[in-house]
Amino acid sequence: MNMISMNPIGRCDDRIDALRAELGGILADRILEAEAADFLWESRVLERYLGQHVDAIPADESMSEDISRVAFLSLLDGCWYAGICLIDGEGAAVDLLWKRNFDSRAEAEHAFRHAR
Repeated sequence: MNMISMNPIGRCDDRIDALRAELGGILADRILEAEAADFLWESRVLERYLGQHVDAIPADESMSEDISRVAFLSLLDGCWYAGICLIDGEGAAVDLLWKRNFDSRAEAEHAFRHAR
């Protein structure tokens, strides 16, 4: 199942530009790297549900959150990205499982379509 997200392109780029202006390029890049899951998820152009995320949980603990695996295609800071995020029941990024950047949208879309 494909789900299309209509987030305005450039919304996260404006925040990155503001971070660079306020804190400088090196610190802004470190923040971007540390918060990659959030920035890539917020700048997504396409998303595709891959299924529920099941983790090894001891028998005495119950699953407290509904976590989904979702493939994404994002345009962030002039680069195209494809990857997989863990998303909570509220639609927020919890973790970034993997990401890859591409020079062209076509290459990124190919990786997005084949993400498992």
